[in-house]
Amino acid sequence: MADRIVYWFRNDLRLLDNEALFSACNSSKEIIPVFVFDPRQFENTRLGFRRTNALRAQQLINCVTDLRNTIRQKGGDLIIKIGEPEKIIAQLAEDQDAGYVYCSKEIAPEETRIESSLSKNLKTGNIDIKLFWMDTLVHAAELPFPISKLPGSFDAFAKAMENKLNIATSLPEPSAIRLPEGLEPGQMPALTDLGFRPESATQQNGTNEPIGQDEAIKSLFTYLSATSDPEGFHTLIDSGISRWLSMGCLSPRYVYETVMEMDDSAKRQSLLRELLERDYYHWTLLRFGPRIFKPSGVKHHFTKRWANDHAAFKTWTDSKTENTEINLIMQKLKSQGDLAASERMTAAEYLANVLDINWTWGAMYFESNLKDYEPSVSWGKWNRVAGVGVD
Repeated sequence: MADRIVYWFRNDLRLLDNEALFSACNSSKEIIPVFVFDPRQFENTRLGFRRTNALRAQQLINCVTDLRNTIRQKGGDLIIKIGEPEKIIAQLAEDQDAGYVYCSKEIAPEETRIESSLSKNLKTGNIDIKLFWMDTLVHAAELPFPISKLPGSFDAFAKAMENKLNIATSLPEPSAIRLPEGLEPGQMPALTDLGFRPESATQQNGTNEPIGQDEAIKSLFTYLSATSDPEGFHTLIDSGISRWLSMGCLSPRYVYETVMEMDDSAKRQSLLRELLERDYYHWTLLRFGPRIFKPSGVKHHFTKRWANDHAAFKTWTDSKTENTEINLIMQKLKSQGDLAASERMTAAEYLANVLDINWTWGAMYFESNLKDYEPSVSWGKWNRVAGVGVD
C-alpha cells in the first residue's frame, strides 16, 4: 500500500462510481485530491469568442465547489490550483512525496497530450501515473472488436453489441478520504481569476444553481420517475442527463443501472440506445483522433469546401440571419447554454448546409456555449451534419 497518492479530478467530478478514486482510497494511507483550472480552457479562440464562455465556466466553478463540500464531508479536502495541470500535478506529487498520481483516462488529443506531458514530468521524481477508463458504458477492453475495426455506422455498432453488454456493478463512494496534515487547500476562483472581465462575472451573478453529484442523482430520479414526458424527452440531451455525464457528476454505468430498473420499457430502451450512441462517438474519436476536428472530418472528405465567411458566421452567432427560427434558437443557446436535440440539429444544418459556412466554426461555438459540451459527442454530431462523419 502506498503512503500517499495524488488524485487529479478531471471530467469525473463525483465520488459515486469513481473507480479511480475508489482504487486510490483503497491503495494508500492518504489521498491528495486536486482540481486544476487550466487557463487554456478559457482563452479566446481564433474566431473571437472564448473556448469556454462565462456561463459554462461558472457552471464548472459551481460543480467543483460542490465536489469540495462533498469531500470535506468525508474528512478530506479538495486542493484548488490555477495553471497547467501537467506542471502543477507533477510538482504537487513531488513536494508531497507521493508514490502515484491517479486520474481518469481521456481520449481527445489535447487531453492525451497533457497526460503524456504529466507522465514525463513525473518520471523525473520517480513517480508513476495510473489512468482509469471511466467515461463510457462499456470498457474499451470489453469491445467485441479492436478499435481499428470499429463499425462505420452506429446501427452496425449497436447490432455488434447486441447480447454483449456485460456492465460491471457501479462502485460505492469511498467511506473516508484521509488528507495529509498541513496542506493549504486554496481558494475557489472567481470568473475574473480565470481571465473573464468584471462585466462577464457580474452577468453570472445569481447563477450559483445547485449542481453536482447529489443534484445530478436527484434530477435523474425525478426524470425517470415521471409518468409522462414531452415528445422527444427519451434522449440524454432533452432529459438533461447529458449535462451530468459531461461534467462527470454521474457515470454512464450508474445511469445504466438506474435506467434498467425502470418499468417503462420504451423509455428504458431509448435511453439505453442513447448511452450506446454516446459510447460510439467516444470510440469514433479514439479511432480517428484529430480527424474529427478537421473540416474534412473522419471520412477525409477533401472534395467538400466550406466558406470561411466571418460576416455570415456572425449573423448566425448573433441571431441575425434571415431565418426567425434559427435566430430564436441561437438566442436561447447564448442566454441559457442549452438546446433541445432537435434545435441543435436545426442550427447546425443551417450553418453547414444553408449558409455553407465552415462547420468546425459552429462546433467551436457550441463548445463555448453548451453546458453539456462533450468533445466526442458534439464534434461527432457536427461531423455527421456536415456529411463528413460516421453514419
